Amino acid sequence: MLTSATGTPNRLPYRFAASHHHGSHVTGTALPRSPLSGASHRPGGFTLIEILVVIVILGVVIAVATVAVGVLGRDREVEDQARRLWAVMTQGREEAELQGRDLGLFLEDTSYEFMVFDPKRSGWVIIEDDDLLARRVLPDGVRMRLWLESREVVLKPTREPTEDELKKRSPQIIMLASGEIMPYRLEIAREGSEASWRVQSQPDNTIVVEAADAS
Repeated sequence: MLTSATGTPNRLPYRFAASHHHGSHVTGTALPRSPLSGASHRPGGFTLIEILVVIVILGVVIAVATVAVGVLGRDREVEDQARRLWAVMTQGREEAELQGRDLGLFLEDTSYEFMVFDPKRSGWVIIEDDDLLARRVLPDGVRMRLWLESREVVLKPTREPTEDELKKRSPQIIMLASGEIMPYRLEIAREGSEASWRVQSQPDNTIVVEAADAS
């Protein structure tokens, strides 16, 4: 140990744990610094890269869900619309028999409404006093297609008709008071998707609703 002129031992510098004489040089091993000294602190919250990664992951999940809907046909909104139309048409057919009147269904690509044949006018008129058979409009992005006796009928775009057009309007599907229904197939699908649901008549004059790919 080194001593001073007064005989007091000299302490080694703080950064050296031990020292050895090698000629005129002094060597030693530095002690480790405190974990807090010189360390940078990460700010709270998310970084821009983390946010971008989350956005990409969400985009992939949404895309996969969209493909699954298109492939499996599990579009709940389309299915609900098809089942609602089936229920209303089934009820309307029963009312036609009970009341002894002919009912018709007028269709546009995104809407439908029931009509009744008026013998006094010798023509079809819109039903306006029946909540069950009232006009209905499909949700955005949902469309209908109609086939009569295996031939597709092009449905016009939904719009507000003129007074003259209302007088000339006639239904595409007719349900007679006798219980007979003309053969038809009505498909409901979302734009851009091949999966769809259908409502169609049967040879025994019943009406069924099912996924379009059902056997």
